[in-house]
Amino acid sequence: AVVSTQSTGTVFAVSKVQVAGEDESKSENSRNTDNSLPDITLLPPELALHILSNLNATELCVAGCEIKSWSEMTEDDALWLNLVKSEWKYAAYVQERILEHSWQSFKKLYLVMDEAQLIFSINPLKGIQYLQDHRIVSSAPNDIALYLHSSKKLKKEELCTYLVNHRRDVLEEYIQLEDYRNQAVLPNVLRNFLQNFPARHCNLTQEDLVLLLQKFASRYVQCNPGNGLSHETAYNICFSLMLLGTDLTHPLIKNKMSKREFIRNTRNLTPGVDQDYLAHAYDNIYLIGPVVR
Repeated sequence: AVVSTQSTGTVFAVSKVQVAGEDESKSENSRNTDNSLPDITLLPPELALHILSNLNATELCVAGCEIKSWSEMTEDDALWLNLVKSEWKYAAYVQERILEHSWQSFKKLYLVMDEAQLIFSINPLKGIQYLQDHRIVSSAPNDIALYLHSSKKLKKEELCTYLVNHRRDVLEEYIQLEDYRNQAVLPNVLRNFLQNFPARHCNLTQEDLVLLLQKFASRYVQCNPGNGLSHETAYNICFSLMLLGTDLTHPLIKNKMSKREFIRNTRNLTPGVDQDYLAHAYDNIYLIGPVVR
């Protein structure tokens, strides 16, 4: 029994030594890992900033918190100004006006614009007001339109609600920023445009859709003066394409419109438009889907 107790004690002692050794090894590995991180503060400043410029905002904040030697460099204004301009092209367009404002730092500017984007997703009117309160966006319709058009991360539902339900003067300027030059396939251009205005989620009425089609047709003709389409003709084609999409996809419509019927009906509204042009438009809707989602 004594031998057994001694043996057991020996086993426990050996086990404790092994555990202690493992803990020491882990600690040593951890120190080695920490030591393996390069101290970029020893590099030329231009090179160190170039390395940090590959990080996004979240990574830059984490790096500054976790690696003390990097903390000061991760606050560099040049890094955060570049992040602002890469996230929001609007900031690059109005950089001179933004620089006139005495920001505590460009990291602060980034956080303000990020906060505004979050507020916009909840309440578009308050989101724009937040930007105006911080003197980033002015009250001019064309300036608001430039911000909205260049900010691709805004939710389309809130963008649609703001433009159609609250600020149609801004909608006018927004559409003027669209560039439809050298885009000959009208159904594709119209479909891409209306993706910014999801009808089902925004509860768009028939009058709202008509307004959007009118504004779109006007801008499309303006960008493509050589295609021979008048504003009225372009609008009538767009309206016919919208109706065709509904006809072909609505489950309650059993007798779908044929290509011949579409051409006949549309040609009455679009004199001078080539029959093949309308046939290709029909095929586009039939194969790709409706222009209104």
